[in-house]
Amino acid sequence: MNKIALIIKREYLVRVKKKSFIIMTFLGPLLFTALMVGAIFVAMSDDTEHNVMIVDTSGFLIAQEVVDYKLAGLERPRFKDEDNLVYEFTTIPITDEEFKTSRHTLMVVLDSASYADGLCEFYVKKLPSLTVQDRIQEELESALEQWRVKKFGMDWKTYQSVKQGVTLNTHNVEKPESGEDLRARAGIGFVFAVVIYMFIFIYGIQVMRGVIEEKTNRIIEVIISSVKPFQLMMGKVIGIGLVGLTQFVLWVVFSGIAFTVVSALLGSAGEVTGVVNGQMPEQLPQGGQLAALKNNETVSFLLNVPWMQIVLAFVFYFIGGFLLYASLFAAIGAAVDQETDTQQFMPLVTIPLLFGFIVSEFLWQNPEGTMGTVFGIIPLTSPVVMMVKTAMGWNMGNVWQLILSVVLLVATFIGTVWLAGRIYRVGILMYGKKATYKEIWKWIRYNG
Repeated sequence: MNKIALIIKREYLVRVKKKSFIIMTFLGPLLFTALMVGAIFVAMSDDTEHNVMIVDTSGFLIAQEVVDYKLAGLERPRFKDEDNLVYEFTTIPITDEEFKTSRHTLMVVLDSASYADGLCEFYVKKLPSLTVQDRIQEELESALEQWRVKKFGMDWKTYQSVKQGVTLNTHNVEKPESGEDLRARAGIGFVFAVVIYMFIFIYGIQVMRGVIEEKTNRIIEVIISSVKPFQLMMGKVIGIGLVGLTQFVLWVVFSGIAFTVVSALLGSAGEVTGVVNGQMPEQLPQGGQLAALKNNETVSFLLNVPWMQIVLAFVFYFIGGFLLYASLFAAIGAAVDQETDTQQFMPLVTIPLLFGFIVSEFLWQNPEGTMGTVFGIIPLTSPVVMMVKTAMGWNMGNVWQLILSVVLLVATFIGTVWLAGRIYRVGILMYGKKATYKEIWKWIRYNG
């Protein structure tokens, strides 16, 4: 046991002292924060001033502009000009060439069919942001709705008073506390599943490369004289796993600090939240942002998420999944002389893990699907799938799935370590000969 601890210490210290580890530990959170903040503002903001020409040969949209919007029962005028969005109307068709040479940046063309099917032609000189495009689309939808109401002889104000949408208020009788939040909870679990998926791939491959490097440099011949192959494999797997765990924890801490600092520099965390929700900072209420945050439905939802269950499950499946797959990666590394030779064996390891990721994504879309139950129990996919299942919550009716999944993962890990150890003890000293499945089977059965 002492020898395994020494190997773990060696593998851990050698890697955490590397410049690449130190640089990525600090640079990773900064890049992640910059990516998140940049994506928010690029997606939601558009400072370009747009002059929108609406070509409507029927003249209805122009006619409604001269009507007093208050008498018409509207909250504000249709197609109200904004700081970066100005509308103009015409009944005269405009050619593409005329549009190109005009001062207008966007053009919407309606024909007689547009009033029936809502299909409008949208011409752009430069593609606007989704926010701008959505605002134009909302204005057109409302205007065409008014036209249809007028066509059937109904007063607009009367129509608005009887118009009522439908909202599905979901009640889950099996999980009464979850309600309509089940899919949102599954989304949170999917985020944790992605972390486990990426961690296993990145650091599992590092285990394989470390074994290949020591084998090709013949360092292994010296090491193997002092320790058993199984001890070496376990020390390497656990040591590299701790390196990854250390980097992940530091990323979480530094990302939180970086995002908090960036939010403060931008003005306040409330402004970032407002942009995400489609509000620009100037549209947010002045003062009282903390009170609004406490009453926010999103915050209320987050407080009801079973975080303790998620964290405990994450720690178990994070460690269990890595140890399971890392031992297989170590076995592959021991069976080959160079990384290019791993391609024939890699699908046996990567396909189950990739399939678990795909199932998790489907489970996010369909939280109660049967696939989640089946592949949440199978050990090769459970480390990823069960994070989504756990985020949705457990009750007396389905907790057996979690228990069975845990038992099978532990049992499979023990069996996999034994199997990988059998391959490792022979393959680690094999040189110059490409391993085949038949050859590996002989190594497993070898009792020498």
